[in-house]
Amino acid sequence: MQTNNSQLSELQKINKQLQEDILQRNLLEDKLRSSEAKIRATFEAMTDIVVILNVDKSELIDIEIIPTKYINSDNSNIDLISTTVEQFFQDKTRLAWLEKIERALKLVQTVHYDYSLAVEEAKYWFSASISPISETQAIWVARDITKRKRTEQALEESELRERKKSQDLETTLSELKLTQAKLLLSEKMASLGSLVAGIAHEINNPTSFIYGNIDAATGYFQDLLNLITLYQKHYPEPVREISQQISDIDLDFITKDFPNLLHSMNQGADRIKQIVQSLKDFSHHDEANYKLVNIHTGIDNTILLLQHRIHQVRCRKQIQVIKEYSLLPKIECYPKKLNQVFMNILSNAIDALEEGIEKNYTDNAWIRIVTELTDNKAVIRIADNGIGMTKQVSERIFDPFFTTKTVGKGVGMGLALSYQIIVDNHKGEINCISELKKGSEFIIYIPVHIS
Repeated sequence: MQTNNSQLSELQKINKQLQEDILQRNLLEDKLRSSEAKIRATFEAMTDIVVILNVDKSELIDIEIIPTKYINSDNSNIDLISTTVEQFFQDKTRLAWLEKIERALKLVQTVHYDYSLAVEEAKYWFSASISPISETQAIWVARDITKRKRTEQALEESELRERKKSQDLETTLSELKLTQAKLLLSEKMASLGSLVAGIAHEINNPTSFIYGNIDAATGYFQDLLNLITLYQKHYPEPVREISQQISDIDLDFITKDFPNLLHSMNQGADRIKQIVQSLKDFSHHDEANYKLVNIHTGIDNTILLLQHRIHQVRCRKQIQVIKEYSLLPKIECYPKKLNQVFMNILSNAIDALEEGIEKNYTDNAWIRIVTELTDNKAVIRIADNGIGMTKQVSERIFDPFFTTKTVGKGVGMGLALSYQIIVDNHKGEINCISELKKGSEFIIYIPVHIS
């Protein structure tokens, strides 16, 4: 009897424990159902793609797609999810995607990155997060950021368009400024050409009179000299007044010096004629068509027009001009434009020499001009031992409006126009080699025939 009571008591305890366990399990099940409901509600409210990934030995063995609002809201999103799943198994993308999953599992931390998918010729962007659940399981959450990306892309394209418009406007403005400068310079050169031609004509007329009358004066002098000689022969003892006059005017000196005086006048008249001819050659060429010319003549005429600067350099030091001309054929070119190039380069060389002399970089100042024929091209080298340029300056000397001269001494168009004349008008090439304190050399290549 006592044994039965003991067994009954034990059974009652077990029954009570079972009831408590059942109650506890029911409570846990209620909590679990509540938790699952919350999770389900959370997923159903999510506008993301949620995928559970199972990995075994570096291989993706199972994918479970969690239903979310993103999936349920639009049937078209199913294609995106299908494409996403395909990316895990296609040979081209499988390893790249698996590497990111393994990285999250190995580091035991969330990995973030963006990716894109192409569905029916349309591109979609997603921002993905991979978080480890266990050693072989991870959850993949991807948010559709297509609208944001497309907005960003549209904004970037808009910025690019605006930037291009701004660059186009800047280019147009630069071209307008360059065109304006060219027009102004062209007008100045045209006016200068007309002025020079007029001056040359006005100088030429009186010079012709002087030049022509020197010969007549020489003849008259010789006649008078012969007459005086005859007088002295037949009247060796003139009256005292004539003897006094002969002594006063120093007739012997006049007789010897007057021919020299006439010869000097003749040389001066020749010099004026050369200058006038150089002015005419410099200003009167017809630039409508190419012309066959001796390029050395253009260089010589330019040097002649710059003689006043070559012989009257600041600091009282004369520049030595060294010419090393080769035998060149006549060149097909625009002579007036080429003369302008020579004028610009030689003027700059004189400026550089003056500065070099002032700063004691240059002692024996010289300009060397070498010409040669290479590959049916005339090559003109104009070098000086002036102040020279830094590499940064020499790289920009052909840029429009670039100048290192002080205000009032240049606007930075001379070499820019020279470049255009050589490259655009003559299909040639112009380069500059320069070193600070050592001097500069301009090398010009011009085809013999360019028509």
